[in-house]
Amino acid sequence: PQSKAIYERIAAEMRFRCGLDRRGEAVGDAPQGLEHHGAAEAAGAGALRRPLLQGGDQIPDDAAGAALGKDFAEWVYVEGTKDWTYFPGEPIVSEMEERIAAGAQLKNWYMDTCHEQPGKETDRLNREKQFDPTVHVEYHDIEGVVQHWIDFIWREGPFDVLVGFSQGCIFAHLLMAYLRRQAPAGREKFPQRWQQIRTTSEEMPWRCSVFFSGMHVRDKNYYHLFETKSAHPTIHVFGKLDEYYDYARDGMAGKPQEEYYVDPVVLTHEQSHEFPTAMPRARQIYERVSAEVWRHCGGRPTD
Repeated sequence: PQSKAIYERIAAEMRFRCGLDRRGEAVGDAPQGLEHHGAAEAAGAGALRRPLLQGGDQIPDDAAGAALGKDFAEWVYVEGTKDWTYFPGEPIVSEMEERIAAGAQLKNWYMDTCHEQPGKETDRLNREKQFDPTVHVEYHDIEGVVQHWIDFIWREGPFDVLVGFSQGCIFAHLLMAYLRRQAPAGREKFPQRWQQIRTTSEEMPWRCSVFFSGMHVRDKNYYHLFETKSAHPTIHVFGKLDEYYDYARDGMAGKPQEEYYVDPVVLTHEQSHEFPTAMPRARQIYERVSAEVWRHCGGRPTD
């Protein structure tokens, strides 16, 4: 009787951990000698938890989440910690952005500086400078910002899927690169909430990442972090009319962002620097993204 109870408990735990039983209910009394946490303790039981990393000049808004859908998902919206204010060379905030922001401070994930060659300085937009391979782009305070968000993950996680847009994707690449160089952590700090354990530094404390209009890391001082590909599952969505499209797919002197990963899924559409909305391609993309997400998160619930 004891062995049968043990195997039934193991099967129940496997179904829950692999997403096949997401009701959020306890899976029965534990046989004597087995620790019982109960399915309800797992963060996000019954719904995927998805932190959303917006792009630069971020607006506090959930439009991106609405575009991707909210069924079976709990969206966690996070914004950068760096205050963004206009300076020559930066994009001018549009009337729509000002209206949506409603006076709120715009944010960046990190700040950077474009260094042109001495004696060849120009008044070009910073975007155009970034497109110039002779320009060195310097990122500022990356280590401090990365540690801030690692602490956030340990405090608020675990999560299932990370969704990034534009600069948020660049930062996510850096975040994962730093996590790969840290010893596994999480459960020993928050044992009651952490059910997905990082057994190796190659495992992220979320299951897969989705990048919209993302780009590669531009500061050459961080290229070494991407010499070895990560096995973390990623989906990359690009707009062919995006002014950053050729730049993002080229990788400049480094690598295109999808080459940071072992087996990336790459999807394209005929729109610009945005979440795709033009049908039928937008529907096809979101269906594929959803399928990939559920593939890595144990399968869509049937009830």
